[in-house]
Amino acid sequence: MDALNEQTVRDYLRRKGLAELLGEGDWVAEPITEGNVNLLFRVKNPTAGRSVVVKQALGYAWRYPDFKMPKDRLKVEHAVLEVAARHAPEQVPEVYFFDPDDAVIVMEDLGHLEEMRAALRRGVRFPLAAEHLGRYLARTLFYTSDLYLPSGEKKRWAAEIVNPVLRKVQEDLVFTQPFVPHPNNRYSRPLEPLVREIYADDALRAEVLELKERYMTQAQALIHNDLHTGSVLAGPEATKVVDPEFAFFGPMGHDLGTYLGNLALAYAAFEAHAPSEEEKAAFRGWLLSSFEETWRVFEREFLAAWERDAQKDEWPSDTYRERYLRRLLRDAAGFGAAEMFRRLIGMAHVSDFWSIEDEEARAAAESLGLDIARKWIRESRELETIEDLSGLVREGRVLL
Repeated sequence: MDALNEQTVRDYLRRKGLAELLGEGDWVAEPITEGNVNLLFRVKNPTAGRSVVVKQALGYAWRYPDFKMPKDRLKVEHAVLEVAARHAPEQVPEVYFFDPDDAVIVMEDLGHLEEMRAALRRGVRFPLAAEHLGRYLARTLFYTSDLYLPSGEKKRWAAEIVNPVLRKVQEDLVFTQPFVPHPNNRYSRPLEPLVREIYADDALRAEVLELKERYMTQAQALIHNDLHTGSVLAGPEATKVVDPEFAFFGPMGHDLGTYLGNLALAYAAFEAHAPSEEEKAAFRGWLLSSFEETWRVFEREFLAAWERDAQKDEWPSDTYRERYLRRLLRDAAGFGAAEMFRRLIGMAHVSDFWSIEDEEARAAAESLGLDIARKWIRESRELETIEDLSGLVREGRVLL
């Protein structure tokens, strides 16, 4: 099927018998330009006050046509949304329609919510985000793990959701390219000395390659695999996770670390975005409080699910359970650090920093992010509590 546009997307909905979603009247379709990969449209009926979002996967990233991608990534997204709808329905959009042949999914319009990344740049606080995301992470990860699923079912499912192309994208962009001179890497010019230090740091690179190996081989649970603050839509009372098309069975710490790492990036970027020193201190205090609370909620919900629903004959040890959670925290620190490096000196930069127009101010904030990331990598094996990890954020320094 050809790429949809503002006219054909309305025709598509009618042709597929979905008119009842919007009701009678004149529909209006508008492109949603956020994101680099898929075509997104909001189709609404102003008279009836109804709207839906239509997502189409092309055989390439729409913003980068030379970047080829499999269209069946929406099958993965649909499967993950189905799982999340069973275990954490309040944290994902409702799906109304999916056609795997057309690579089109129609879902709930979350236009009343805001991309978390954009809001954090302005110092917006989300009081329920930690509760919601901690619960989402705990339930989606636990209930797709060997702790809950029978061994045969877990292996069958892991074999079905493989996602090799998008996994390879992450292997390259997160765990390989940012740590060596590579033509895809981009960074602010004042960071050059720091970047050269990172390229020369073989001990750091070895730590990241161990993470890469775990990412490639550890089928621990069905992970979102791109759970950054741009994949979270939030408001005062609701928090929704979107865009799980990169998902596969991988290490739980990757999802945990990616989200926590992006909160640390918001902390670093606020070095330049803060309107005053007072607001900088206050907002960073809230960020770290939310950071710590996300982990506490995750731990509480994960342990509750383990107590209630784990295959206890398979995992009969309280000591092992304690070690499991501690290992997840340490994995989160490592994977979160790798995410920060790639966002700061790799290919896939984020608006936290590129929205800072002054290059010197931007580089100063980025240097803080790099210092935090290096601390997370170096200390990850020794972490005992979430306060240990947030403390490393507090200890971060502007290096320029």
